Amino acid sequence: MKNKHTLEYYLKHFSLEKCFPKKFHNKLYLKTFKKGEIIFSISDSSQSLYLLVEGKLKISSAFYGDKEVVIEYCKPLEVLGEIEYIQNKDIYINVETITPCIVISISRYDFDLILKGNDELYRFLLKNLSEKLTKGVKKTLKFHQKPLKERVLEYLNSASQNKEINNIKYLEMAHSLKISDRYLRKILKEMVEDGVIEKKSKKITLLNIEKK
Repeated sequence: MKNKHTLEYYLKHFSLEKCFPKKFHNKLYLKTFKKGEIIFSISDSSQSLYLLVEGKLKISSAFYGDKEVVIEYCKPLEVLGEIEYIQNKDIYINVETITPCIVISISRYDFDLILKGNDELYRFLLKNLSEKLTKGVKKTLKFHQKPLKERVLEYLNSASQNKEINNIKYLEMAHSLKISDRYLRKILKEMVEDGVIEKKSKKITLLNIEKK
């Protein structure tokens, strides 16, 4: 498509033109990140807000000592740094790209200017925050209600790219699912035997995500 990968393209594609009128376009910047790059780290100073417009991210934190725990995997149109902006605090999560990514970057100072009297942007921000809250509540309920194999499959599906996960971190996955690494490997072995996944060392391929 003509003009793809430009600021105007992404604003139109995600219907954000009213949130960011043309007079503010010089305050918005496209940034690209390679696979495996760190966008935010815990305790970083919060200087900018990012809107993910292309790619996939992993958001994690260290809730159990120094063990990284995955909170979620995100696709467009995720907003990054808005909670820290509202609370005026440092970054409390780790954000890492798991595919090449493109974001719209806005400094906190410029976001103040754009937000002033901008009802459309206020609505967008509130919608994004309410969706995060709802998603968090649903995730907690599902964690207690779903059988373990379903939760494992859901995790794999979220972490996959084109139904494949390369170089999977089993300890990270086990901590996120709140089970032991040994028990996780037992569950994965059963899923291989059931024909749900194919496992070769640290690579997992989803064969039939509908199958439980």
